[in-house]
Amino acid sequence: MHHLQCGEIWGGIRNCDDDVASAGLTASLYSCASDGGKGGDIYYLSLCKDNMLTRMVLADVIGHGEHVSQISKIIYQAIQSHMNDLEGDQLFSELNHTALKIGPDAMTTMVMAAFYKLNGELYFVNAGHPPALIKPKNESSWLELIPDKGSNDPVLGVLPQAAYIQSAMRINSGDFLMFYSDGLTEAYHEKNGFFMKSRLKDLLNEHPKASTSELKQVVIDEIRRFTGGSLKHDDVTIMIVKIH
Repeated sequence: MHHLQCGEIWGGIRNCDDDVASAGLTASLYSCASDGGKGGDIYYLSLCKDNMLTRMVLADVIGHGEHVSQISKIIYQAIQSHMNDLEGDQLFSELNHTALKIGPDAMTTMVMAAFYKLNGELYFVNAGHPPALIKPKNESSWLELIPDKGSNDPVLGVLPQAAYIQSAMRINSGDFLMFYSDGLTEAYHEKNGFFMKSRLKDLLNEHPKASTSELKQVVIDEIRRFTGGSLKHDDVTIMIVKIH
């Protein structure tokens, strides 16, 4: 278990299977590149200098190789610059302009959520990424985390005038969140088709008492069983979070 320190940013682009904690939450993360090394998925968690704001980021770069490392550094720098800010929409606008300058290989989907322990609010922005899932403590089913306006904002690096709008909601101790890359739900088997979001939610609903690390392992085991043991189709990243 890695414990975030005030002012720390943890994460990157390498394969990972680890647990991370802050004053506000515990996260269990798994990331595996389809080529066995560095893929197109980027993940970060950060903790502000006052130990109150924990930010979670998951991004998927369209291109691979050099551009992923470049975008990863840019996201890191953006998180660093806005580490103590509640507003996430400006961060997305800055990243969008940077991705546009780099070119098509820098097109990136990204979801970012920030839990502010002081008021119990979750702030989130989604730029074309698979929607996060949430399971409130007193509910039996996992649901999609829907932005206030009802739909995600555009992928980063596509539209110069794109507007990114941050949503906010109350979140409580014991609530769970899940962030994932499309490599999970688009896992494919020639007889079974795609894994799909509905199958993922059904799987999560079958394990209401599991911890973050247990849920992560359940998903990994099932996706390997579904594909026949291989995760070579695409990069797969999973982040499961429990609010303290």
